[in-house]
Amino acid sequence: MSSGPNDLALALALRLRDIARLLDRLDRLESGTGEWLLSQGEGALAEAAREMTLRTFRMAADPTNFAVLAFLSTRTAAPIAELEKASGLGRLALSERINDLVQVGLIERNIDTDHVQGTAACAALVRLIDGIGQATAKKLSEALERVTR
Repeated sequence: MSSGPNDLALALALRLRDIARLLDRLDRLESGTGEWLLSQGEGALAEAAREMTLRTFRMAADPTNFAVLAFLSTRTAAPIAELEKASGLGRLALSERINDLVQVGLIERNIDTDHVQGTAACAALVRLIDGIGQATAKKLSEALERVTR
């Protein structure tokens, strides 16, 4: 469980790096200066990291979204049709959830092949949540054992 937070932090940092690079490119195209990225201090970076982390956990906290993430974390990729069957969602509803999960960097979608796959962030988050769940179940079992003696 210990590598889960570090793996997730790295994956989210890389996602934010890509977004920052895109915004920097837009800034350079619009103003020609590239000053936006240079003006982002530690406070702005910490705020963005916290927002991305919270947004990622909100997406994963939905039971259906988490089931999609857990399903994808055990495969290299899956066709949308297979994910429809596994999730019980229709194509339109599933597509919206996929879009949300792509936005936070938990999954990737290949439009050409109509496949989706979990990212490193997906695998790390599923491991983290499963690890916490297992530890909680163990602690609960221990706490109930003391009560039932």
